[in-house]
Amino acid sequence: MELDFDRAIAEVLKSGGQVSFKRRYRLDVEGYSWVKDFVRDQKTRREIEELQGKITATQKSLIDRDELRAMFEAGVEQVRRDFLELLKNHLLEAQRRDCPVIGGLHSFGVISSKLHLMTVSLASSEDIEDIIKELPVGVKKEKIEKTVEGIRKQIEKLKETIDKELSPQERWFYFDTGKPMPYPGGCRWSKFVDGWKTVVARFTGKVDIEGCALLTEDEFAAWHMLELEKVYKLPPLRNPW
Repeated sequence: MELDFDRAIAEVLKSGGQVSFKRRYRLDVEGYSWVKDFVRDQKTRREIEELQGKITATQKSLIDRDELRAMFEAGVEQVRRDFLELLKNHLLEAQRRDCPVIGGLHSFGVISSKLHLMTVSLASSEDIEDIIKELPVGVKKEKIEKTVEGIRKQIEKLKETIDKELSPQERWFYFDTGKPMPYPGGCRWSKFVDGWKTVVARFTGKVDIEGCALLTEDEFAAWHMLELEKVYKLPPLRNPW
């Protein structure tokens, strides 16, 4: 069953009595041996997020201008073919006396729009080439795909590190079915650290998750590795127990 640390912490903050719930996380709260892996886990996850951002940025790279020219020319050709097909259908309608030959051509919205687009094809190849040369060079599709593929391999490697090195069984809360709850809510490390930060925000000085003043070197080391000194304080503050 998932630990309701919000309720437990509320008791710490609202009463003068000690509430012993450290062990309910089933984490080492003497030597804090798990903290180093937690910090590494967080760093790895941030790296994954940054790499995913790079994928998005890479996929939004400017299209290579030579490839853009080919796309443009193919598009113009498709417009030309579509226009001729529409024109043929219009003439068939005129032949059946369903619409006037001239008036229908101007009143038919789709054909009118195609006529507008067809003016693009009237530009000479030299005109198009001059325009293309004024555009930024861009990035070829093949290079974009190779870059994205390389980044995805880095992400998979980092995920493998998390799965194989940073996910011991005792890290997770489990459903009754035996399956672990999803990250981050199902992660004891994340729950514990979030709870600790909630308590730190309401106490002066350096305190543990129960609001007690830190005493051992391991506690102070865990405090600094988790950067709890950066937690924003929420007055009125309590003194450590």
